[in-house]
Amino acid sequence: MQGSISGVEIRGIESAVPANTVDNEELAKNLGDKRATKQVRLTGIRHRHVTTGGQTATDLATVAGERLLSKLEWNRDEIRVLIYVTQSGDLNRPGSAFLIQKRLGIGKQCLIFDINQGCAGYVIGLSVIGSLLSQNGGKGLLFVGESNAIEDNTDNHNAMLDGDAAAATALEYTGSEVELRFRHDGDGERAKLLFCRHDGRGRMDGNAVLLFGLSDVAAMIHEFLTEEDENEIDCFVLHQAQKMIVEGVVQEAGIPRDRVIQSCEEYGNTSSASIPLTLCVHQEKLQGKERLKVFMCGFGIGLSWGCVQTEIRSDAIGDVTLSDYIYDDRDEFKI
Repeated sequence: MQGSISGVEIRGIESAVPANTVDNEELAKNLGDKRATKQVRLTGIRHRHVTTGGQTATDLATVAGERLLSKLEWNRDEIRVLIYVTQSGDLNRPGSAFLIQKRLGIGKQCLIFDINQGCAGYVIGLSVIGSLLSQNGGKGLLFVGESNAIEDNTDNHNAMLDGDAAAATALEYTGSEVELRFRHDGDGERAKLLFCRHDGRGRMDGNAVLLFGLSDVAAMIHEFLTEEDENEIDCFVLHQAQKMIVEGVVQEAGIPRDRVIQSCEEYGNTSSASIPLTLCVHQEKLQGKERLKVFMCGFGIGLSWGCVQTEIRSDAIGDVTLSDYIYDDRDEFKI
């Protein structure tokens, strides 16, 4: 699927990560495992932020949302759609988007739902909420977040990839000439390459996922971008799977390396939150121009991959909040 949405703009982005940090280099050293040490070098993931004490991605998403709404000074009764992209919700049902709505005091005249998506979730969420606002007008909030990471002192090498994070993005129909171009592909035939069952058991075929990035994802980017696009784009942001995959996709797709920003070294693979988190990590660097032409690409579980290209005011990009806050409404659900 591909298309273009006119008149919907990103008005603000805020990110939040757990205050608790894991040092992968120290972890590998303690394990005394040469493979773990090599993995840190190849993936580039030296540190990760991991939730503790019952904190969840929904807590982080709400913290980011509170900062965002306070900065924008939006009337919370005017928000017409609230979407939360996550695969680690607080409840089986209803969607955790309803918890965020309650905590933030969002009005009742609002469409609220979760999207069960992973690493392509941010670009998918932008397209979904953009489409809704283009038809109905008004303001909307997109939340993304995961809290699957663990402080693992065993030889579970996959655990050294994941970090926890969340982000909140405000969008508004302004009727301007700003366009949000998108393309999304998916392949359920390869769902077995990367999955997790209800009992928590799962699998990732690392080599197959790497080849997926170097072939399907790189090909989509190459097809999506024209030569004119590449010259005009100020900032390329890819899902932060790990350094080796990101750099491989960049090379295969022919993206200018000097305009690619990354965050996986300090935050790990934060799934659907990795794109907005990366923008916030580089907030100061991106302040050179008033308006930025940004290309974003998410890819992963599903298998699913997609691109979004749009324009964002540089002052709409917020920073990264360190938080250990846990909301006190869990007793209502016996969580």
